[in-house]
Order: sequence, then structure tokens, then C-alpha cells
Amino acid sequence: MKKIILALDTNNLEQAINITKKIKHKIFTIKVGLEFFNSHGKEGIKKFNELGITNLMLDLKLKDIPQTVYKAIKALDDINFGFITIHGQGGKEMIKLAKQAVNEIKSKPTIMMVTILTALNDEDLKTMGNNNTVNEQVEKLSKVAREMEVGVVCSGNEAKFVRKIIGPELLIFTPGVRMSDEDKNDQKRICTPAESIKNGANKIIMGRSLITGNIDHNIDKVSNSIKE
Repeated sequence: MKKIILALDTNNLEQAINITKKIKHKIFTIKVGLEFFNSHGKEGIKKFNELGITNLMLDLKLKDIPQTVYKAIKALDDINFGFITIHGQGGKEMIKLAKQAVNEIKSKPTIMMVTILTALNDEDLKTMGNNNTVNEQVEKLSKVAREMEVGVVCSGNEAKFVRKIIGPELLIFTPGVRMSDEDKNDQKRICTPAESIKNGANKIIMGRSLITGNIDHNIDKVSNSIKE
């Protein structure tokens, strides 16, 4: 089963579509976030739908008052997508209404709850007034995910204890994935593809490291590293 979610963090619609056409048979799906969505909106998502991509990961990281999140998801009824991200720190009531909303729209996407962004570390949390370590905060949020029955987005390093908390059924997607010889870029908590899967991730999210250079070769390299 394909494990790679390709992150297309771009506002260039033509480039995103051309890349997807080229490699869609090699990956699980694509992920688009705020940069793409704010540039092209739902019409941009429909372009992927026309390519047969109906399980797209819509990475909007929603975090607002519960009714606003509910209405925001309801407004996505006319596109096809498979996953949507929300922030776990939005609270249980927000998650509850997000779950209600996804069940009321056509796609019925799976909710993936973001724990702590992989660009943050313990020191960053302290600066924001949170005295928990990243691991402690991810653990707390994973318990919320288990209770609310939603998937989890976390670093591959945390996937091992997250899997123990949430059990075998709920999904874990891991960003911040790099091959061992790659630059971290703006990520602080990174993990290799093989380690992420071994630790319990269902899918790995990779972008720049796949797109830079020969994308076919890069995807094959990552896929082979997972199989080894």
C-alpha cells in the first residue's frame, strides 16, 4: 500500500497539476495547504478532482470557535477530498462540531488532528507560556484524539507513543519527514520515512525533499527505504 502523501506547498496551480499528473500513480495522495487554498480556493481543488484525486488532504489546520469551524467545513460540501486537518488545541467542543460537519458534507473526510507543529520544540512552547515539553503536550492531545476518535498528525518521533495511546485503528500521519542525508529546512522535529512507519505512522508527508531534483527518483528512493 502506498505510504507517501506529497505536500504541494505552492500557489502555482499549473505546476501543482503537472506534478500530480506525473506521479499520482506512485503516491497515496497529495496535500495542499493555506498557500494553495488561499490562492485558488475550491476551484483549485476541483482541478485535482478532475485528475481522479478524490482523497486529497486539505491541510487548513482549522482552529476557531466551534460554530465557525463547523460552518467552515460545511462550506466545503461541493468538493471531493479525503482528509481535513484541525488543531487539537481548539478543544473538544470544536472537534465535536468538526466531526458533525464532516458527516454532513458529501465527501465525509476523515479528520486529522494536528498536535504540535513540527517546526516547534520545547523552547518554543515555553516561550508561548506552555511549560509542558513537546512530548508531554502531544501525549495529552493524543488522549483527546482517542476520546474524540479522530486521527493524529505528529512527528514520526512521537508516533511510537501516540500509537500506544490511540490504538491500532485511528490514523497517524507524520510531517517533518526527511531522508537521513537531507537538510532540516524549517523543521525542528524530523524523522526518516522508515523510522516514521516503524514507529506506527500510517502515512508520511513529504514535499520539498521529493519535488527538488528528480521527483520520480526521489519518490522511488523513499518508497524503497520504507520497504527495506
